[in-house]
Parts: sequence; structure tokens; C-alpha cells
Amino acid sequence: MYRSIFIALLVLQVQVAFTQDSTTHLVVGVTGNSAMNYYGRVDSLKSKGLYPFVGVNFSNGLYINANFVFIHNNLQSQYAATLVEGGYNFHNKKNTLSGNLSTTRYFYQNNTDLIQSAIKQSVAASITQLNKIVNITIGGDVKFSSQADPGAQAGLDHIIKFTRVFGKCVIVLDPSVYVYAGTQHFTQTYLQQQHFLLLPAGEEMVTKDSRQFSILSYEASLPMILAYKKFNLILSPAYALPQHVLTGNAAALFYTTATLKFTL
Repeated sequence: MYRSIFIALLVLQVQVAFTQDSTTHLVVGVTGNSAMNYYGRVDSLKSKGLYPFVGVNFSNGLYINANFVFIHNNLQSQYAATLVEGGYNFHNKKNTLSGNLSTTRYFYQNNTDLIQSAIKQSVAASITQLNKIVNITIGGDVKFSSQADPGAQAGLDHIIKFTRVFGKCVIVLDPSVYVYAGTQHFTQTYLQQQHFLLLPAGEEMVTKDSRQFSILSYEASLPMILAYKKFNLILSPAYALPQHVLTGNAAALFYTTATLKFTL
């Protein structure tokens, strides 16, 4: 996944291939997030999120979507950002390999306190080896803020599918574990934008640490999908363990995302 602010959104987009549909579709929906985070890192106000989205999935695997991010905390409720993503989903004929190529452009409001608001654009790629025992995913990305941050991810998941539930419904469970790594110039940029780096010694230390390619977080999640015709309800509880946090120690984070999606 990715998995950025829309690492929390992308964790919801589990492959539920119980039908083989080669037509173009319009997709609309809304996602709620109990704790906006970036690799387990949260803002000081511990904001919650709500983001409606709309997109088009083309028959050839190409897609484009836009997410409109609204946040709520103890001080305010506000529109925070628009994220526009375009990409390509692919798989081989035997359905033993699937992958994704994507680029995302981030348009954050200037007064947004989210740590990920320093990022302007990202490009990402991933590939998954599919089998009945465990799916293996590896991927990489580059995030652009004041400088480029290369990143990598690896994960394991196992899809459990129940068909003909309540008649024509399909239920999918996808227990997953992931590890994320990368550099952290985005954190340095965020701290500079928020004027948190006032002392030269502190800025020098953050600059040095932000260059290191290190583990950013471990995450375990259990996406659960209820699919009925053109309707999807997706619930994804997750537990994140942030690592190498430049602003100090960060507590483990439990959060949940819920998505209601219609495919037209």
C-alpha cells in the first residue's frame, strides 16, 4: 500500500477479484479514519479524517481518482487537501502476479498541521506474488518534499473469501503484516514549515537523521470487505509501530478506517 495518508486509504483497497469485469467503471465513495497518521506518526492534535473520493477505473487497467480530505480535531474542522492519483493495475494471465504503478499529486492547505502535508508528489510501484498460502508484496516509492525521499515496503497477507453469504454477498478477510522503510526529509520539511527548528544544533541533528534510510514503521491490519453487487463496505482495523521518529518517541497506534464504495 501505498500506504501514506493514503497508506491508510490504500490499505482498504484489497483485491477482491470474485468477478472478472473488463469494463470501465466510475467509482464513488467516502472513507473515515479514526486517527490520521503517516507511518504511525500523528499530528499534535490527533486529527480524525473524512475523505470523499471519486475515480474512474478503465478497462485496460489504468485508473485515476481524486480524494478530498477533511480533518477534525479539538480545535477545528477543516478541508485539508485534495489528492489526485493516476496509475495502472496489472496481473498475469494465471493470476499469480499482480502489480501497480502510480503517481500521486498532493494539494494541501497552507494551515494544515498533518505531518504528511510537506509532501507534494510521490511515485510508487509494487508487485505481489499470489498463492493460496500467503501473498508476498514488495514495493518502492519516492516522495518529494524539499528533497526526494526513497522508500521501500514488504508485506505478507492471506486472503480468506466467503461466497454466497446472505444470499449473493461476498465477504473477504485479508490479515496483513507490512514493514516500511525510507528516508525522512519530509519530516525535516514539516518541522521547518511549522517553525519547530529554532536552534542550529537541533536542525543539524534532524538534517543528519533525515538522510538515513531506516525502518519507518511496522503495521498489522485486518481489512474486512462486504461486497454486494456494486456496493462495497470495507472496515480495516490496524496497529502501527512507528520507528526512528525524528521528533522523539512515538507511541504505538491503533486506528480504524471504514469505507463505503459504489462502483457504477
